[in-house]
Amino acid sequence: MSTPSLFRRFLRNPAQIGALCPSSPVLCRTITGDIGLEDAAAVVELGPGTGVITREILRRIRPEATFLAVELDETLCMDLRRNFPELRLRNDSAARLADILAEERLEGVDVIVSGLPWAIFPEALQQEILENVLTALRPGGCFTTFAYLQGMMLPAGRRFRKRLCELFDKVETTPVVWRNLPPAFIYRCHTAGTI
Repeated sequence: MSTPSLFRRFLRNPAQIGALCPSSPVLCRTITGDIGLEDAAAVVELGPGTGVITREILRRIRPEATFLAVELDETLCMDLRRNFPELRLRNDSAARLADILAEERLEGVDVIVSGLPWAIFPEALQQEILENVLTALRPGGCFTTFAYLQGMMLPAGRRFRKRLCELFDKVETTPVVWRNLPPAFIYRCHTAGTI
């Protein structure tokens, strides 16, 4: 999907899309780096959008790894199916992740990569999705997501950061990726068992 198409999707539903343009190559490399993708047996991507991070995940994972993407927007799903015919994709809500994994017969996930627009989600939805993420992750698993710099000024952005620190055993943030529109940084969150 092109940047103008994503912009139109954003205008139609800013509470669901949350981005004006796709993530930059630098952000895609940063979010997928140093999280164990190369060794993961099972990987989930939440909110793949246009697939720019999806492409980087596919480049890094082993051929035998299980990779499932979950995208709520139907139009984006159609584009993802066209651009990544090999992708295991569910047109569904990240808030249903535990049920989706049960339906897909996936018992645990090593890495979850998220492109979801956390700062625009209400607190209850943030909590519901994060509880599903924690349920899905194996011990020592990694959850990674990005946040736009300006989103940290919003109450939902601050609540999200606090919630991550409460739920995960270790939360790291990367330096700001300035070569992205808008600038963003990455959260890397680990469950107990991380070496």
